[in-house]
Amino acid sequence: MNPLFKKILKGLYPFIPVLSLRIKILSYCGYKIGKGTYIPASFKVSDLKTRRNNLIIGDRVSIGPNVLVITDSSPNNSRLTKLFPMKSDFVRIDDDAWIGAGVIILPGVSIGKCSVIGSGAIVNKSIPEYSIAVGNPAKVVKKINPNEL
Repeated sequence: MNPLFKKILKGLYPFIPVLSLRIKILSYCGYKIGKGTYIPASFKVSDLKTRRNNLIIGDRVSIGPNVLVITDSSPNNSRLTKLFPMKSDFVRIDDDAWIGAGVIILPGVSIGKCSVIGSGAIVNKSIPEYSIAVGNPAKVVKKINPNEL
């Protein structure tokens, strides 16, 4: 995909009121989005415009407002890049996860199926399936019994 085209699509995304069109735009940007997933207009992905398949979201995932997923991060043009090189990795959110409002998900994180991430959490490590994680950094505080679902 042309990086400029991806940048334009990501710029238009917040103004699209229809969920199915937002999902289609995210798919054109190279992200994999499952069926029945809810993603609000305030959802943001910080990545290199040339990357594809760096964000995978499963089926029936619910994402709250103002969630930020970061798949690529560096100090950009700063001299600090000598000490802190580009960190690039994928992010995966498995089926039936619920991501609360204002969550930040960092590169290399996987969120297991049927997991809940509490509002405002910063997720810097993978969260196992059937878990509830909260805080900064996000920590698992409770397990969900799969038999109750």
